[in-house]
Amino acid sequence: MPANVPGADIIEQKLNFLKTVIDSCAHLAVAWKPNLAFYEYLGSDGWNLLQAVVRHIRRSAPDSLVILDAKRADIGNTARFYARALFEDLNGDAVTLSPYMGLDSLEPFLEYKDRACIVLCHTSNPGALDMQLHGNPPLYLKLAESLAKHPAADRIWLVVGATRDSDSLQAIRRVAASLPFLVPGIGAQGGDLNAVLNQAGPDLLVNVGRSILYASTDFTELAVASEREAGHYVALMQKHPLFKSPVSGD
Repeated sequence: MPANVPGADIIEQKLNFLKTVIDSCAHLAVAWKPNLAFYEYLGSDGWNLLQAVVRHIRRSAPDSLVILDAKRADIGNTARFYARALFEDLNGDAVTLSPYMGLDSLEPFLEYKDRACIVLCHTSNPGALDMQLHGNPPLYLKLAESLAKHPAADRIWLVVGATRDSDSLQAIRRVAASLPFLVPGIGAQGGDLNAVLNQAGPDLLVNVGRSILYASTDFTELAVASEREAGHYVALMQKHPLFKSPVSGD
């Protein structure tokens, strides 16, 4: 966050910072993906801040989606209350979920037929290789295939990192042709946007976060810099023959 953001305390500063980015990019982004960890560490004030951010997105960009990056999932009763918090209290349109406990841990979220569940499949962090490549076929492909066949597949997406190799992207698309991808890793993490579009096809949502949020270290220049950075990625997508939708922002 720029050092010169106005506000009486850290909560007000963060809200002013985020509102500036939201307002400057509202005409460019089709979705917003707040990462809950950056709010939860602030305790109840952070939860209130997250609620305020979601409300501001609804006002400033009413046609866009709010994706809550929570990476939740648990046994049924616990997951049910996670789902209530994310879909009812925070009014998210979609949530990221971790499938390690099995598909039954996703069911309470999938009961919300007007919301999307975005399941971690083949992620962009280096440690993903510790687990996701195990087996033959590898675990990430078995997961993608299982989710593509799920009765609620019409509201399931997959998280597929932009820094994964092209063979992996193609393999996931082959076994899960009908599932949209959420693709993080473009921008600050160095993912290749054109390579992703070439291999994964058009049914995806590209997530660019840090390079837009921190486009300037000077708050007085942030609105212009964030809009310029988001516009850069929109323009790149528009030049690609598979272009379908603009960039999402954290």
